[in-house]
Amino acid sequence: MRETEAVFPHCLLSAHPSSDGELRWYAVRVPAGCEDDFAEKCRKELGADVLEDCFAPRRERYVRRQGAWQVELAPLFSGHVFAASRDAAALAEALGRLPFSASIAGGEGCGPVPLAAGVQAWLASAFDGAHVLRASEGRIEGGVLTVERGPLRGGERVVRKIDRHRRTAYVELGDGGGFLLRAALTVPKKG
Repeated sequence: MRETEAVFPHCLLSAHPSSDGELRWYAVRVPAGCEDDFAEKCRKELGADVLEDCFAPRRERYVRRQGAWQVELAPLFSGHVFAASRDAAALAEALGRLPFSASIAGGEGCGPVPLAAGVQAWLASAFDGAHVLRASEGRIEGGVLTVERGPLRGGERVVRKIDRHRRTAYVELGDGGGFLLRAALTVPKKG
């Protein structure tokens, strides 16, 4: 692995390889900045018997430009795409035959390891149809966050920190916690 490649957070991966037949998501290392292109190439090159979907997960984020807030898309995990497959061994073998570099993150020595089931379930419920983690909006009253709109609605218990000035929530994911995922959150009023 080159120094410039992003490392996928191991706390988001399952402790055990998946059993065949179960649809699981695998984090696949690709060059940063080329996530969408690599996901498209994987969908074209790999058969439906090995790969059900491949996508570059993204998130909305707020950026202030010339005094105005704008929403833009950014990679959720730079240098990684998610490959959905029911056969981990066949997926790893097929990725190894591609004419470009793509390998499953965290699979060294113990075989391909999928995302932890809880992480996969949370992300699947939070993404829209285009695999984007959209912005949420909420309010704080008496020190308690209530998310009124967006994918964080009902998931306030996993929000560990809020940066109102940057319009960002830090969501704790992973078995055993420890990883904070940035998600767009606007909290216009604090009471």
